[in-house]
Amino acid sequence: MKPHRVLILGLLAAMLAAAQSGRPPRVALVNIQDAMLATTDGQNAAKTLDAEFGPRKAALDEDQKAIAQKQNRLDQGKLSDEDRKKLQKEVDDATIVLNAKIDQADADLDKAQKKTLAELGKKMVAVIVEFATSTGYAMVFDTSTSQAPLLYAENATDITSEVIAAYETRHKSAER
Repeated sequence: MKPHRVLILGLLAAMLAAAQSGRPPRVALVNIQDAMLATTDGQNAAKTLDAEFGPRKAALDEDQKAIAQKQNRLDQGKLSDEDRKKLQKEVDDATIVLNAKIDQADADLDKAQKKTLAELGKKMVAVIVEFATSTGYAMVFDTSTSQAPLLYAENATDITSEVIAAYETRHKSAER
């Protein structure tokens, strides 16, 4: 089951329980992206991605510098027509290759990030549902994206820091 479906089902159950009790439902806000990045797991995942993709980015930066140097030689205009054409072809060919490498690196990074976020997201959503139900929140809205349906929430409480603490507590004890 997708993490958001679990969150919605858990929150609907809490909302029904609050409605039956006669009290208004409690509403919470959480920035799930900030929460995931603030956890130890999130920071470790970011470091892993940096270690994996950092050298590749450095190599691409070097390729880009080499192209820029050739372009500067072209811009100086102190070349014969034959040398200019040859150098322009080198710049054009190198730019095509660089763009292909950049596109591939971006696609690989995007895939790795999505995989990492999916794994971390499942754990985070489970913690949010557990926290919300144990503390009496009927609804929790994710404020990290503009796609969130929340437009207004009177008396809503931001629980991001509490969720981070609950996640750390739950997953540090699970590691031991």
